[in-house]
Amino acid sequence: MSNAAKGKRGTIDQLLRSVKSQVFEDDQNQENGSTTDLSADSAPRKLLNSWTFSKTQQLQTGSTSNASLKSLKSEPVSPKLEPKAGPVCKDTENEELEPPKETKDRAQSWSFWSRNTRPVDQPTAVETEATLSEPVRQDPVVSPKKKKQKLSSAPSRPDLVVPQFESLPCVTPGTYVYSAVNNLLLLAGREPAPVGHLSRKIRASSFRRVLIIGVHGFFPTKMIRPLIGEPTGTSARFAKAAEDAISAWAQEQGMSIETQKIALEKEGKIFDRVEFFFEAMQKWHEEVEKADFIYVCAHSQGTPVAMMLISKMIEHGLIADNKRIAILGMAGINIGPYYGMDQSLFIRAYSSIENESMLELFQFQNFQSLQSRKYLESVRNLIAHNVKITLVGSVNDQLVPLYSAIGCHISHPNIYKAVYIDGKSNTPDFVARIVKLSCMLQNLGYTDHGVIAEMSHALAGPLTGGGHSRIYNSPDVYKLALNFALKTMDSSLVVRQPVRFHEIDVSDVGSNPFTLPWCTRGLFFDVKKRLDDGEKEIEMVFKEFDNWNPESKVLRDVKYRLNGIKDKL
Repeated sequence: MSNAAKGKRGTIDQLLRSVKSQVFEDDQNQENGSTTDLSADSAPRKLLNSWTFSKTQQLQTGSTSNASLKSLKSEPVSPKLEPKAGPVCKDTENEELEPPKETKDRAQSWSFWSRNTRPVDQPTAVETEATLSEPVRQDPVVSPKKKKQKLSSAPSRPDLVVPQFESLPCVTPGTYVYSAVNNLLLLAGREPAPVGHLSRKIRASSFRRVLIIGVHGFFPTKMIRPLIGEPTGTSARFAKAAEDAISAWAQEQGMSIETQKIALEKEGKIFDRVEFFFEAMQKWHEEVEKADFIYVCAHSQGTPVAMMLISKMIEHGLIADNKRIAILGMAGINIGPYYGMDQSLFIRAYSSIENESMLELFQFQNFQSLQSRKYLESVRNLIAHNVKITLVGSVNDQLVPLYSAIGCHISHPNIYKAVYIDGKSNTPDFVARIVKLSCMLQNLGYTDHGVIAEMSHALAGPLTGGGHSRIYNSPDVYKLALNFALKTMDSSLVVRQPVRFHEIDVSDVGSNPFTLPWCTRGLFFDVKKRLDDGEKEIEMVFKEFDNWNPESKVLRDVKYRLNGIKDKL
């Protein structure tokens, strides 16, 4: 053994003896009741730590030198850039643990577009912009069924869109006979009997290329967005949701289709937006001509904008007369926002910043205004070209009343009306059934006796709620418009039939407490008379009315007004 090895061994023996003596002293101290520990500051521990550190450095140096010699003999390799690893925690057994995750603060905003601010799929439109996406081919694919995950909490109420498309009567041989008789009367110069509704077909109308157009609603400016939050209802989002819905719908029908999207985005007043979008669509006239089916999805202020835009495109020949077109209006401002909201402090401060863009929406409450007259003219032109319109309102909308969203002032067989009920809104079953029956009567060509108009003020949601924005997240809303446009009969008699229009005094709606019971009496009478299962529906209405325990003052007032209906019937 060499002298160097002997010297190292002597050092190790000396170190071990010192540690052993220190441990022996600790044991003696514990027996005697003392609490002296072998701390990190003791001399033996310092000696042991320094020796361990020196040996580790020698081993690392040796391994590094050996690796460098091997790398010199190997072929040159291109350098690779690797990301620096974060801090790694180690336990006592030298096992690596996961790096600590940084917590993210959840942004919250006070907005009547969405309860919580979340990242949007597409950037918010802050400038005038119109984008065209590449065509995407959708082939029918048999997708495996997804397994439902079991949640520990109780399941919430599912979202509903009432009435369903199946509420329309199915086509029968009598339908063709009735249509033939009316055609003979028309040829004889006599006025045919009016058609109250469209009939459902067994098979949907076939098409190959579909063009989806998204039109967003009212956007706040940058100055006020920090107060009420970022709007999430962009045109690109509507177009993407419509594309997903029509792809799933086509797979159910066994169709192979090709989709293309156009997102029309511009802030400002209604007529300015219509002119800008019309110029943008002129650049894409080839895409419009190639499409077999045009599907327009609009929200809020975008609903009258879409009506006027498509009507103007038909007038100028950008869209052929025989083109199949469907328009979906979600929470559309067809008769303006809630009456009196323009006098509130929030809206007045809001409108002053927006340079009267917000106040323009209240012009639809005046049926003699330029906006209302142009809107009605556009609807009549669309119906004359067999455009099928679906108007869907939200039951707890805080900005647009239900009678405005579903257009209670206009009626035609080519106009379908429905209500979206959010599962998180805790809407009473009685209210849900009342609005369903009201829309069913209107879709069949009858009247609801003004029940929805009288109840709309009691259904308004809170200003910071999401009733106005959650509607465009439901795929059932988009599928309903597709079914109404592609799975209903086309009739030349219906196209010739004029749009029925009657004015609504929005200042008088809901002001008389005796009007609602009288309107409800007429509704129940027509439900029993016009609907096949009207008796069962009325029985369910009475049962749900008895089990209804409203919490808010306005709903308690509604139940108080309707207490005598059951006894009278």
